[in-house]
Amino acid sequence: METSFRESLPSEFVINTIALCREAGERWLDRLPELVESLEDRWSISAHKHFANLSYNYVAPATCTDGSAAVLKIGLPLNDVEIFGEAKYLRTLNGKGATRLLVEDRMAQAILIERIRPGINLTRIFEGREPEAVEPAIEVLRQLHCPPPNDRVDTILLDDWFDGLRRYPGTEFPSDYAAKALEIYEKLSSQPKRTLYLHGDFHPDNILSCDRLPFIMIDPKGIIGHIGYEIAVFLNNFHWWQDQKPYIRGILNVAIHQFSAAFDLDPVELRQWAYAQMVLSAWWTFDEMHEIYSNEVAMADVWDV
Repeated sequence: METSFRESLPSEFVINTIALCREAGERWLDRLPELVESLEDRWSISAHKHFANLSYNYVAPATCTDGSAAVLKIGLPLNDVEIFGEAKYLRTLNGKGATRLLVEDRMAQAILIERIRPGINLTRIFEGREPEAVEPAIEVLRQLHCPPPNDRVDTILLDDWFDGLRRYPGTEFPSDYAAKALEIYEKLSSQPKRTLYLHGDFHPDNILSCDRLPFIMIDPKGIIGHIGYEIAVFLNNFHWWQDQKPYIRGILNVAIHQFSAAFDLDPVELRQWAYAQMVLSAWWTFDEMHEIYSNEVAMADVWDV
């Protein structure tokens, strides 16, 4: 293990870890090499240099003793351990439209998962022809559909995420955006037939080319909520991907109607979901990493609701 392990980590990853976890994050970063080595011994794997695009988890390719390729993922030292939700979701799908879970270590807050080959995400494959990425995403999302589990342990409720936004009064977060997002959520979330077990972070960077399926999902959250939220995550990331284009509203309108037709959802409601999800995402940055917040909530205006 290299001596300058921490210095080799992407600066964004270090900043996010400290912003979210404070002193616990500092300690975790210092002991991360030891944690990786212990998992190598326990799981009989060889972990390689981490992926370059780390953001909120430590992720590195690994090789198993039989020569097969895997991915080691270690969650941040948070009280709400999202990686447990990821493990449960992957166990539930068992490879259907998503990467397979190989092993989990709850004490280390770590999982070992199947490595997807060739593993090129939609953002790279469809660079310069972004609208063509929508249909493959729709096909993947069809595979991910499943009812909520009876056992709610290690699952996230979308209600809880939006309940967090209700803390906006008394803060500097723009109240008109928050109030409208909550009003939309109250109106649209009460459709029980639309409530499913969702990936929770469904966007182009998390959809990879795969040798056993055309495309497959990675990095789920494992949440219970309305399918409209799942599509909204994709739509907002689809927007960020190409937000400098002067005709972006037309591109988004086509994508909305593609998802609307595929999942029998009102396109107006999909716009509302996208608005609410954009506001919620901005709130998380404002609430958890206030020092890097930069009025991202204003981007929700693109949905014209």
